[in-house]
Amino acid sequence: MRLLRVLTAAIGLAALLPQISAAQAGRQFKDAWFWGIKTGGLVYSSASTEHSAAPLVGAEWLITRTRAGLYASYDHTFLSTTGNFIDRDPDSTFTRNVSLKGLRRFSLAMMAFPMQTAKLHPYVGLGFSFNTIGGANFQTGFVNSTRYQIALDSVQSKKASFTPLMMGGLQARMTNFSVFAQASLMPVQQNFFLYSRNSGGAFNGSVEAGLRYNVGSSIDRAH
Repeated sequence: MRLLRVLTAAIGLAALLPQISAAQAGRQFKDAWFWGIKTGGLVYSSASTEHSAAPLVGAEWLITRTRAGLYASYDHTFLSTTGNFIDRDPDSTFTRNVSLKGLRRFSLAMMAFPMQTAKLHPYVGLGFSFNTIGGANFQTGFVNSTRYQIALDSVQSKKASFTPLMMGGLQARMTNFSVFAQASLMPVQQNFFLYSRNSGGAFNGSVEAGLRYNVGSSIDRAH
């Protein structure tokens, strides 16, 4: 029975594909709603490394009007690095290291679409992103639970950060979907684990590419 249900669903999907492709081919870039998937890499710095690269994957939404639009995305970066913070014992002050795993980024930006053509759609965006470290583990132990709790509070304050976001890219319309490539730049807050005093400008940047599918109009049309 399970096999029969799978075959039935596959046949139904195969029947719909020509209709989906035809609908996509007739949709314009402006006044549209795109869903997309992407992959790429993030260049970052931390207490243990400068200008390292880590792979990322993500999903996004792009809502377009004639000259402007709205962009939202979520991505996960598979990084592994070391951060630190100042730990102040009653008798001393020292730097404590923390192992960091993964970075989640939520982004929201207002978009502008200059120099549009029928097939090529350049864009620029300005907004903000919320960055949060997936996991942070201490590399050394503690003499008591009170010291541990104080250090844990310090870690929590450095695991997440809001930052401005600047981005630019190019989307190319194909027959059944669109392909895109884009780059983003984000200044890093000093109270975030991925800030490095030795990295100069303290910026993180990413380069991404992926596919976007036009799911329909972003406005209500009169019937």
